[in-house]
Amino acid sequence: MVASAKETKVSRRAKDRLHHVHARAGIRQEGLLRALGPELRGIWGIAEDADPGRAREIVLLRLNRVLDRFADPLMPEIVWTAYNLGVDPVHGGAGMVGRIRTMVGRGRVPVSERTCTRRFYDFLGSVKNSLDGFQEDLTGEDFRLASRWIAENVRPERERSPREPVPSVMRMFLDGTVWGPADEAGAPVPARLGAHGDWLCVFTDERLLAEYRAVTGAGWGRIRHRTGREVVLAAAGRAAATGVLVNPRPTRGTGIHAALPLSPESVARLAVRR
Repeated sequence: MVASAKETKVSRRAKDRLHHVHARAGIRQEGLLRALGPELRGIWGIAEDADPGRAREIVLLRLNRVLDRFADPLMPEIVWTAYNLGVDPVHGGAGMVGRIRTMVGRGRVPVSERTCTRRFYDFLGSVKNSLDGFQEDLTGEDFRLASRWIAENVRPERERSPREPVPSVMRMFLDGTVWGPADEAGAPVPARLGAHGDWLCVFTDERLLAEYRAVTGAGWGRIRHRTGREVVLAAAGRAAATGVLVNPRPTRGTGIHAALPLSPESVARLAVRR
């Protein structure tokens, strides 16, 4: 089905208004309803005369739905700092740039301000894309949690639902971005572990990959990022049975050369970050 010109215009205006949400004091700004605009309020299910507190809760919950798709462990810190949740009130009104600068300056993330900003806009792009899709209904329990997060100025916990423990984690990996070695054609490079089989090793954070590479001296020709889903499909499409290993720790003295060639004797010592 092709979207009408009117629907396209509404979607475009709603996406434009997203840039007003992280501005100034973020979700705590006065006039948040006005900042959202009628198109974005309509998509997110926020009534024109909604109570400001309820509007704030809905915005938080909609953003959190998108954030749950990211496996990157730094994203919650970056995203909620940008939106002014869990931030020291002294710095809350500094604007997104000021809040991120303070976060980096205080060492709360091991990456640069530029990297944080880039990752935030990756997240914002996903929020924009989500506006064209189905918006899940919000429950009373959702609102109870959002009210507590806002009142206590804390970030949403990544809780596993008792009804869906494994799928929620898998969805985060499949939809999130991962980094790994690639050959000249851009295909993932497998680690061949003999009797232990072939593995595609990926990292959910560029920092972890850089750490692994620095410690092991792995001489990969290329690094490529892709979604977890693409990695799983690549593994499934190989003739040899291939698994996916996430965030292997660097182990000294394993004779690393081209890919992630962990020697078979090192497999028993292999630890995976959680």
